Amino acid sequence: GSNGSGREDIAERYDPTTNTWETLLSLSIARLGVASAVLNGKLYAIGGQDLASVEVYDPTTESWAAGVALPSEVNHGTAITINEKIYLVGGRNASYQHINQVLCFDPSTNQWSTKANMPTGRHAAKLVWFENRIWAIGGSNGASISKVESYDPISDSWQVETPLSIARNWATAWIANGKI
Repeated sequence: GSNGSGREDIAERYDPTTNTWETLLSLSIARLGVASAVLNGKLYAIGGQDLASVEVYDPTTESWAAGVALPSEVNHGTAITINEKIYLVGGRNASYQHINQVLCFDPSTNQWSTKANMPTGRHAAKLVWFENRIWAIGGSNGASISKVESYDPISDSWQVETPLSIARNWATAWIANGKI
């Protein structure tokens, strides 16, 4: 992430039992605008500003290893793990253009594949899994947006959902009592 004046390569882990933070082995490169997801018990640090690389942290060996790189730079994208695959949605490209790209990492093939584009290019969206769909909520395309769109990984298709009442980016969202 960023400390306000530059990129950071630090990694930390929180232990709720002891209410303490532990410093882990640093990433191999400082990453600003990195996406992250957990797959098969490992943490994936995906892309970032000026980066297409991926690093994977294994808590059993307490080490980072190179993962399968993205086809091109994605910074400020958002990732989510669904059905043992990582989906990287939106973000910005190397020219800082907002992208509607969707990439899927499948560990069984050890490859990133391109999926159907999201209707609205954006970064800073929040993703949740709800009713067997990935919901992309809000974000920014130069300004905060209220758009909500959902993706069906089975049909590889998007649909427009009811927009937010207030445009926002870097929002927090979760599922509870059958609602987002």
